[in-house]
Amino acid sequence: MLRLTAGIAALMLAAVAAQEPQTPRFRVAVDAVRIDAVVTDKNGNIVRDLTADDFEILQDRKPQRVTFAQFVPIAVASAPAPTPAPLKSNNVVGTPPLPGSMPVQPQHIQRTIALVVDDLGMSLDSLYYVKRGLHAFIDNSTQPGDLVAVVRTGGSMDGLQPFTTDRRVLHAAIDNLKWNTFSRNRVEAFESVNTFTELSMPGRSDVVAGDFTALESLRSTVSAAGTLGALNLAIQGAQSLPGRKAILLVSEGFTLLEKEAGDLSPGPGRTRLALDRAVDHATRAGVVIYAIDARGLQTGGLVATDDFNKNCDGFNCQSDFDNTVRGSAGTRANLLSDTQVGMKYLAQQTGGFAVLNGNDLGKALARAASDIRDYYVIGYTPESDTFAAKDAPPEYHKLTVRVKRPGLTVRTRTEFLGVSDVDEAAAARSPAQQLVDAAISPFTSSDVAVGATTLPGYDEERGLFLRALLHIDTSSLTFARDADGKSAAAADVLGMVFDRDGTEVAHLSTGFEVTLTPQAVQDALHDGLAYTLRIPIRQAGSYQVRFAVRDRASGKYGTAGEFVDLPDVPRGAFAISGIVLRSSNDLVAPADADRMVISPSQAIRAYKAGAEVKYACEIYNAPAPVQLALSIWRGTERVLAGTADTLTPPAGQQKGFAAGGAFKLGPALPPGRYVLQLAAQTVDPAKKGAVKRALQQMDFQVK
Repeated sequence: MLRLTAGIAALMLAAVAAQEPQTPRFRVAVDAVRIDAVVTDKNGNIVRDLTADDFEILQDRKPQRVTFAQFVPIAVASAPAPTPAPLKSNNVVGTPPLPGSMPVQPQHIQRTIALVVDDLGMSLDSLYYVKRGLHAFIDNSTQPGDLVAVVRTGGSMDGLQPFTTDRRVLHAAIDNLKWNTFSRNRVEAFESVNTFTELSMPGRSDVVAGDFTALESLRSTVSAAGTLGALNLAIQGAQSLPGRKAILLVSEGFTLLEKEAGDLSPGPGRTRLALDRAVDHATRAGVVIYAIDARGLQTGGLVATDDFNKNCDGFNCQSDFDNTVRGSAGTRANLLSDTQVGMKYLAQQTGGFAVLNGNDLGKALARAASDIRDYYVIGYTPESDTFAAKDAPPEYHKLTVRVKRPGLTVRTRTEFLGVSDVDEAAAARSPAQQLVDAAISPFTSSDVAVGATTLPGYDEERGLFLRALLHIDTSSLTFARDADGKSAAAADVLGMVFDRDGTEVAHLSTGFEVTLTPQAVQDALHDGLAYTLRIPIRQAGSYQVRFAVRDRASGKYGTAGEFVDLPDVPRGAFAISGIVLRSSNDLVAPADADRMVISPSQAIRAYKAGAEVKYACEIYNAPAPVQLALSIWRGTERVLAGTADTLTPPAGQQKGFAAGGAFKLGPALPPGRYVLQLAAQTVDPAKKGAVKRALQQMDFQVK
């Protein structure tokens, strides 16, 4: 007997805690200070054979005894495989599918990289080039062992920290980047000189509008502090993750020193304080920061959109025109220099560098990523007065690291705050919190084997939804036998849906208990448990779907996650639904059943070589006959390309009609992961000569 109970739990998102055991932890404490350093020879090559005796460390110019030095290598991946040409079959064009997410364990991660896009400090002009450069970086510079996130400084930071190895998720996050109306920079990187500094009110010669310079300066300062605060949160998100950790900050910079109104001498303000906190947190977390200027090559001079005639309209300023032009050009050049100084300081203090004055942002990101390589973790025991006494203000301490061997260069942190890290024991977490932690972790837990198939769909009455086909390996659950000889097991299931910003948009918490006879136990151990969950989604878009299953008896977990894209079917988008796969001897369940009985193969999608596999889907908003072509891919290799079929929508079913077919796996097909892709196109009656296209894919295993 299978009994399902559902309920909504109030769950808190918690940070992922996964530490690579063989990598020493960064630490600033009374017993040890451990920092990272990159050592290169005169040709820029990494030096790998140094020991603690080869290093010298000075704290506040005082020599320290180096007690620890460990070299941490990072594997270098081969160059990305070339993208194959698009598939053309009877004029139907299909793009080769991007690789999806594979099960990831902490020991597989070589680098953890956060791409922090400073939309609080970016102009509309720069955004286009930033998005293009980020796409190029994901395609050309990321490696299989990279855990990557795309984070906005103006976005919500209380949701999922979206570190992933799935390039589809990263591209979707980049596509979702938009200009922030709260940005301290407007349409252009530098505001045009074409407005009055003072304006008279019509009919009131005695009233003059105020000068908003001080207010704009305050707004810019607050925004810059917001940028650095968001950077701190990104550092915290990466701190407990494995591998070499780095942040690539893409920004138009911030002013390091500020001047109060009427004060001619700049001094430290809220921007500098926030910057110091970010540098200290990065030092303690072992995070290197690289700063990339999103403005490209800028001279700081005047541009064509500057109009000084407007400033002089109605005023007798022609005699001072030359001074006005020179003064405006000088102000802009100073602003460019000041904002770049802040970026350079942030990078240098954390062991990275700034990439400025270049027009190829993708290449700039790649240059920074190529520097995230083999490094040393170096430690020493600090002096007793390094850390502040109780209730006393802490001080910053300068660090200098040198190598005794001549001809070598060291790049590392340059300071830290005299506050000791506190060893905090992990707080006791409730089973619900542990379930959430498992669901949002970028790493796969397989103590309870879970298979998930997530299918986007649409219903005219209920709108957009996700149907999840979930399979649980029953042998992973703990069964207890009662007095009647029956066996019982219980588990909790959590499904969470996150949008492209990492904000949770839906979740479903379900618990189930199963009581089986001895014969039923054997069947369940062979086939597992399979059922579906329907999750309503309010609007179209790209989503990450995460599942976690917890065996109540043992406390063990299993996780699964998928990336899905819901087309805007309600507004008429031509689209293909999720694809259901089944072997030829499986029973077909009703397509609209909320908890339909399905076969395990439909949930785990694993087939033997030589098997015939059938597929089914729906096609939405087809205004005319549809050309539908099938292709099978293994990585970037196309192993099957079918000819296109012509499908005519049944009368009255243009909003959605069923389609399907079958393909046979070759008997000599090697085991591994494959992708079935359907490419469809139809004419667009609203635009002469135009066509509408749609793609959908589903991965499966050949065993």
